[in-house]
Amino acid sequence: MSTLTRLRLCGWLCLLPVLPLAGRLFWLQLVRHEAYEAKVDRSVERQDLEIIPRGRILDRDGRVLAESLPAWSAFLDLKALADMDQPPERVLARIGEALGLEDAELRKLARAERRTVWLKRKMDYDDARRLRALDLPCVGLEPDELRGYPNGALARPMLGEVNSEGRGAAGLELAYDRSISGRAVPVRLRRDGAGRSIRRDDEDPALTPPDLTLTIDRAAQFFAEQALDEALAARRAAGGVVIVQDPSTGEVLAMAVRPADARRNHAVQDVYEPGSTFKLVTAAAALENRTLKPGELVDCEDGRWQVAPSVTIKDHDKQGRLDLADIIKHSSNIGTGKLGLRLGAKEFFRFSRLFGFGYKTGVPLPGESAGLLPDGPADDVRLANAAFGQGVAVTALQLSAAFAAVANGGTLYEPSLVRAVGAQPPRAPVAVRRVASPETVAGLQEMFIGVVEEGTGVSAKIPGYSAAGKTGTAQKIDPATRRYSATDYVASFAGWVPARRPRYSILVVIDTPRVGYYAAEVAAPVFSQVARRLLALNGVPPDRPLSVKGRVHVENTPAPKPVAPAPSPSPLPRHPSLPRPSFLRSAPRA
Repeated sequence: MSTLTRLRLCGWLCLLPVLPLAGRLFWLQLVRHEAYEAKVDRSVERQDLEIIPRGRILDRDGRVLAESLPAWSAFLDLKALADMDQPPERVLARIGEALGLEDAELRKLARAERRTVWLKRKMDYDDARRLRALDLPCVGLEPDELRGYPNGALARPMLGEVNSEGRGAAGLELAYDRSISGRAVPVRLRRDGAGRSIRRDDEDPALTPPDLTLTIDRAAQFFAEQALDEALAARRAAGGVVIVQDPSTGEVLAMAVRPADARRNHAVQDVYEPGSTFKLVTAAAALENRTLKPGELVDCEDGRWQVAPSVTIKDHDKQGRLDLADIIKHSSNIGTGKLGLRLGAKEFFRFSRLFGFGYKTGVPLPGESAGLLPDGPADDVRLANAAFGQGVAVTALQLSAAFAAVANGGTLYEPSLVRAVGAQPPRAPVAVRRVASPETVAGLQEMFIGVVEEGTGVSAKIPGYSAAGKTGTAQKIDPATRRYSATDYVASFAGWVPARRPRYSILVVIDTPRVGYYAAEVAAPVFSQVARRLLALNGVPPDRPLSVKGRVHVENTPAPKPVAPAPSPSPLPRHPSLPRPSFLRSAPRA
């Protein structure tokens, strides 16, 4: 045997012990790999639930109006409590001290017939830390979320609220609950020997709820609520509404509501008699139908008109013969009532519906009312009263949208509160219909400018800016007598600014003021205050010269040229037409 052969034989003999090891490694690494990997995963990995927070609600500039914060909910295991070495009373006393709960409340929970009971829902970090420090086996913690509103009560009637289960209960929180609702998702955690997490599976971005972006401007909302609060305090009123819209798109920039109840929005859920602001409809119908001949005057009966043997309509001041512009400027109920009788019930209520009254606006807020509009023939008394806003009922948002339509040149837009959900492109304005011909709308605009210049709305003037609008003072129904009250009124003012290039349409409604009650002294100044702040905030240049103290006012300053209304985004018929009944629900009978 040669030396080379002996060396080879020795080499193979040295490798013999390695062969079983190699076979074992082959068995473990290739044949049994998946089984052993699953066994290791079961020992170091665990599955847990994680709360994906509810989507945020943002204003038009991305500022947070509502968001969800991490929280914890604590529960008590009654069986584990009974099995503890310590007396249950002592354990409950320690829990009550940590969470600030009364002993009587805890004892009541301990007597429950269930296995587990909730101790405290949606706790903050400090409560959870104190509870963990007790290290009690009968107390458990679960991840939860707490809905927070960083601006306090700002816009709460519109935003709404969520319930204890984290689901929307009112307002936009309820309307968009399916879209922005949070959820619990399973996650896999890998832990080291000390129990610390060392790896976590990536989250699925599709599971994260989208944010809800509104048309609301937080600054405009603050100005509207502040002005409304000041007016209610000064007038000792029961409540009120201020709505600010962009007349060119129908977007709601602010919706201030008092009382500020997160579960009830008086701007869309409650109706009221609009009073003289409803003369908008009568004037539009009279102009469109040419009810008055050029230069024709209406006898306003020196302030008292007996429309029926037992019914007398009165004006707040005595007026003689007036044309249509002066009827609106001086807010003559008698003149407007006579125009309503000339129009007839069919034509008057047709125009009422053209302006959106009697139908829901379509705004995404639960519980919206369609208002109350008579359906069918009406006698002279009812028709004359309806012509100046008695016997009909509207929501504040309906009236705001109607005046915004006149401000933008005649296009009634669907009021919008939501711009986008998540990363969707902003929602385009929805043009419902044209309310009247361009000539009629131009005539209405001039009339409402005259109301502010030298009529009942002079207290709505804004230094340096032109404005247009209409006052309305309506008596309320006394629930005890079922008749109009002699002490309770609703004062309102609706208009827009600047008059020729409208940027804002503003509605002010003050309910049951006790210091004064005429709209000219109660509601119109609030319009002026809100408009001044909005114009200054957005740097809208004045369209009128400011008078300087101590200098002679120049009377022949050229007036700004009228600007044609902006075209609507969708083609609309020149003459008004009612929508098909299948698209809009008619209002119930009054």
